[in-house]
Amino acid sequence: MIDLRYHIYSLAAVFFALAIGIVIGTSFARGTSPSSTERSTIARYENSMHVLRREIEMAADDSAQKADMASKSEEFCRAVLPTIAKDRLAWRNVAIVQTGDYDDLSGNVKLALELAGARASSVTDISRTFPFENHQKVSTVLISCGFAPPDNAKEARDMLFGLLARTVTSPNHQNLISKMEQAGLGKFTGDYNKSSHMIVLVGGAESKTTDLGSLVDSQLIAQLEAPGVIIVGCEGRQASKSYVPEWQKMGVATIDNVDSAIGQMALICALNGEKAQFGVKDTADRLIPQTLEIK
Repeated sequence: MIDLRYHIYSLAAVFFALAIGIVIGTSFARGTSPSSTERSTIARYENSMHVLRREIEMAADDSAQKADMASKSEEFCRAVLPTIAKDRLAWRNVAIVQTGDYDDLSGNVKLALELAGARASSVTDISRTFPFENHQKVSTVLISCGFAPPDNAKEARDMLFGLLARTVTSPNHQNLISKMEQAGLGKFTGDYNKSSHMIVLVGGAESKTTDLGSLVDSQLIAQLEAPGVIIVGCEGRQASKSYVPEWQKMGVATIDNVDSAIGQMALICALNGEKAQFGVKDTADRLIPQTLEIK
């Protein structure tokens, strides 16, 4: 990635070139040779152009060096990740709840869990198009699942999210999964026969129109919270609309770079109880977990 300086230098070079063109064009329009003042101006602009060219080349070289360093750092982290992650989450069942637009991130999460000895017992992919604010639609789902919906829209939503939370964490509601799928609430894959006390939310939206951070994640976290339950929110560096601010409001650990090896290390440490805002974005307060020691 070329940094901001490169673009600034390039833009300035364009303006200098335009300025030279204007001076020369004015001379031709008058039908006379450039005056000494104009020649001096042209020379000054040409000198500035040479300086800018050197600055652009230096900026490009600096950007390439940084990109190479970042690539090598990621390569190193990927090499040591299996050693550091080994057995940190041995025999744990972890439920993944996908609420964001970047489906490939669930694969990154599964990889980290497997390296740590955990089992991604289920993946619940919440629909980005289900109208959670539509009381009638919410009530229809509750009725199909055998519940009498409250008249109050907020209470009905709370009941629905409570049902979702219990389905993810408890083995006693698997009989409702097919009904929720038929209602368009989402897709449920994996084994819902076992209790899961570790929940990973995978979020981040491509645009505001598909942002479920406040509509789904916040309300789902409120229903998932219980003694002994660990909830971690994670997204990738490429997320156009970050869910991290909403997760932070709910007081859960967050990772904003789970698509990287260091982010996956942070996820493992967060599931082990280290509560912080990990990552590389402005909302992060820590890149490297404090509990990241090799055992």
